[in-house]
Amino acid sequence: MRSLHRTLMMGLPCLALLAPLAAHAAGVDATFDNIRPPAGVTLSAMPDNEAMTITLTLPMRDRAGAEAYGRAVSDPNNALYGHYLTPAEFGARFGGDPATYEFVRNWASSHGLTVSARTEARIALSVTGTARQMAALFHTKLAHFMTRTHGEGWSALMPPRLPNELFGRVNGVVGLSSNAKYAPLFRLPSGPRATNVGTGVNGSGYAPSDFRTAYDVPAQKSATQTEVVGIFEEAGYKPTEITKFETTYGLPNTPVSAVSVDGSSTAPNSAVDLEVVLDIDTVIGQNPDVKQVLVYASTNGSFSNQLIQAFNVIGQANAASVINISYGLDENQQGASAVQAEGAALVQLQTQGQTVFVSAGDDGAGGREGTGLNAPDPGSQPLVTSVGGTTMNTVSAGGAWQSEVVWNDLSQGYGATGGGVSDVWSIPTWQIVNGQSIAVANGGSATMRNVPDVAADADPLTPASVYCTVYGGWIGVGGTSLAAPLWAGWASIINADRVAKGLPRIGFVNPVLYKGGVKEAKIGFHDITSGNNGSPGFTAGTGYDNDTGFGSVDVGKLIPIATRK
Repeated sequence: MRSLHRTLMMGLPCLALLAPLAAHAAGVDATFDNIRPPAGVTLSAMPDNEAMTITLTLPMRDRAGAEAYGRAVSDPNNALYGHYLTPAEFGARFGGDPATYEFVRNWASSHGLTVSARTEARIALSVTGTARQMAALFHTKLAHFMTRTHGEGWSALMPPRLPNELFGRVNGVVGLSSNAKYAPLFRLPSGPRATNVGTGVNGSGYAPSDFRTAYDVPAQKSATQTEVVGIFEEAGYKPTEITKFETTYGLPNTPVSAVSVDGSSTAPNSAVDLEVVLDIDTVIGQNPDVKQVLVYASTNGSFSNQLIQAFNVIGQANAASVINISYGLDENQQGASAVQAEGAALVQLQTQGQTVFVSAGDDGAGGREGTGLNAPDPGSQPLVTSVGGTTMNTVSAGGAWQSEVVWNDLSQGYGATGGGVSDVWSIPTWQIVNGQSIAVANGGSATMRNVPDVAADADPLTPASVYCTVYGGWIGVGGTSLAAPLWAGWASIINADRVAKGLPRIGFVNPVLYKGGVKEAKIGFHDITSGNNGSPGFTAGTGYDNDTGFGSVDVGKLIPIATRK
């Protein structure tokens, strides 16, 4: 703390800058990022002319009604199941007040800020200006810091205050503080790159066909290509890398398109290039008949901002039936305003029937913060399917599934599956069976959201084979960044089969997954009963646990449940 104190005294005006950021002026009805700089970091004043993007969130007119409608369209036993809304219908029934939305847009423009494109949901808008403008408008001071774990961060050093004109109109401000610019969740072993698993090129790990064999993944049964998968990324991609992967593994040339989120760059970025190719390759490798992959490149502002911006663009476009997110931080690293804004955006996606898979994290039960128990965000959001990680073994290279254990390489420094209990979200109804939480038998919570929901291979020592020029070509890569897009690819097959039968797409899938895991004798699941995700942490056991959820899947056996009329 002495170095922090000294830096503040030398470069910034006063010790009052250390006031808790969660506090703000009485009467201000909005939440701000409750993020403070880690102890001991060196702070440097943010240049006045530095570009800065933040997100202003607005309340829905009928949040309770939207949540109730989302539950109904996601429940196979409800008459409204599958009656999904369009973005216009969501906005008209539940979205933000049109007059308030236009007022806030005009307010931002009148203060010289660039405003994001309109959405029919009207629950968030991103604004871009300079650091000087943001500091003046929100009555604070801004500074940069660097951390060894997360790289670049920045912080509002005085408790921000909402401008008077926005009182009662804006309920959250995201991006004035951030613990991370980038938050990918892929993992590499630090030792030799060659592995002893799979049939990947040059011993680089499991080829796409290895996963399809091990997890019993059938070809999609629809006669036409119907499914579009959307992928959140913090950069664009290199088409030549995707083509190399497809050609080498005998896959069709799937249409892949980059979508700029609010003017974001769609250029590749070496900081996340491996994440991008892993996500795209995995989805295509598991469903070679997918119609299209949309890469939502979101690069403006903090990771929190990027994610919320992408959710709003994905919801407005309503083009992808399945969404993959292989990024995340701990809930407390994201901050209350970001977590709540994500939750609101996910309500819209649920009512529109868009399925969201999210990595559960790569740092064990301690999360990225590494102290105590920390749940991941957005992996702990109640309206996503959180995907944990395993170590998968097959009988032989390219052979059938043999066994899986909880992924835990913490002793070797390679990470472990995230999983745990949310500090924010109450336990959802589908985690309660016969009046009791399904998680308590293996040490989970009776009252709060338990994660993950399901799992798949994630161990960097049993990795996927991908092609990435930043890393020299063929390389094996793991992490729950692998597990989530595996599930996204499989879900697109399930949706294609449902469409072929004249059924609606499956939408928010957890009610169906939990029905398969609990009420139908775990049909379709490999129950993972060995291993743990740290100490302190959680230990796997029979049935649901906070390491791998219900476990991994036999897709061929799950499909009849998921496509039942």
